[in-house]
Amino acid sequence: MTTTTRKLGCAVATLALTALAGCVDGQLGLNRQEALDHGDHEMIVSAGELTAGWTREGEWLVSPVLDAPDGANRAGALVGLASPGDLPGMEARVLVDGAPAGDWQPLAETWGEEDQHVAVAELGGVGDGAQLRVRAEAVEVLRVLQWTAVIPESETADDGVPLDEVAGAPAALRSELGGLGIVTRSSWGARATRCTTRDTRKTRLAIHHTVSGASDPARQLRGIQRYHMDTNGWCDVGYHFLVGQDGRVYEGRPLELLGAHVGSNNTGNIGISYIGCFHTSGCGGLGPTRPTDASIEVGGRLVGTLARLYGVTLDSTRVKGHGQHAGQSTSCPGENLRGRVGQIISTARTRTLSAGSPAPAPTPTPAPAPSGASCTHSYGGRYASSACSASYQCCDGRWRARSGTMCGACACVESTGERGCGL
Repeated sequence: MTTTTRKLGCAVATLALTALAGCVDGQLGLNRQEALDHGDHEMIVSAGELTAGWTREGEWLVSPVLDAPDGANRAGALVGLASPGDLPGMEARVLVDGAPAGDWQPLAETWGEEDQHVAVAELGGVGDGAQLRVRAEAVEVLRVLQWTAVIPESETADDGVPLDEVAGAPAALRSELGGLGIVTRSSWGARATRCTTRDTRKTRLAIHHTVSGASDPARQLRGIQRYHMDTNGWCDVGYHFLVGQDGRVYEGRPLELLGAHVGSNNTGNIGISYIGCFHTSGCGGLGPTRPTDASIEVGGRLVGTLARLYGVTLDSTRVKGHGQHAGQSTSCPGENLRGRVGQIISTARTRTLSAGSPAPAPTPTPAPAPSGASCTHSYGGRYASSACSASYQCCDGRWRARSGTMCGACACVESTGERGCGL
């Protein structure tokens, strides 16, 4: 880790002002809500980067300084472990002009589930930067750590009532979306929304990625929502829909409400985020870095259905990646997903659902099992070190049959170092 800020995009926003707070009517003006974004002033590191880029101080590994130009008095972290286990010991402190301005404060867990944890610390003062330190033994169990330092949005209304008690029940998912088999908020275990600002006239759609693991989309989503709400004090997860690599769509922030996903471009903008990390580099420990065909297919069907419902023209000016919006410097949604936005639009034009359409059937997965298989592919299946099988799997997850005696097409080396994709 050689820089203080990694703008991988879409995992968290840290635009916060001391004098303005809240993401609920009466607490924060529409212009302020319009500014909420994902991707700035955050560190995302793997266990290997902890040992390579952080400073060892006794039993701790200490991060570089994380800049917080909008101010910070709270630090929060979303932690992914290599296997189910307890939250590693972590502490944070606030800095002013690069110098410590407070004591180390322990991060306390606010949510935990198997290998995923969210933890928060109040820093005891306001600064323009922060540092995090992690117990050195955490390297043995940590897969990925993403953390940020912010001044959180307000979590109470003007009269001091907790926002969980202010916001009413969200509207039911629109019936026209029923054919997509969307996993509703209640089904994936969402925390109650606190959002109330409506935004019913949709004119465009933004594609993101969460910069997180992707193996269990529902659990990842529960963690992302808690990270957004517990660290930033947001009223809900920032996206309206999330797409899993399992080829399923998950309902995020209620569609009729203003999202928080593209700074200064939220009004009228439907946020759709793919669960996973799809950069060509910098996604170590987060699983496959290429979206599956099933996720691109269902994402296209979702975009097409939403475009039909709201009268949005399906073209690259109205459906585009986060970083393609005006004024955005993020690389979200990652090179490997951004390169397939055109395919999402093409699918949207031809596979739009009408009300009552049946949910798409799951894509069958062939199961190659050549004799002597020794290499496990990240998308599934095992391969011999040098042998042809009846079919092979490309690095983007597609299956192809072999042609005659040809062997070796689509060969590549996985990020784990294991060779796969047809040998």
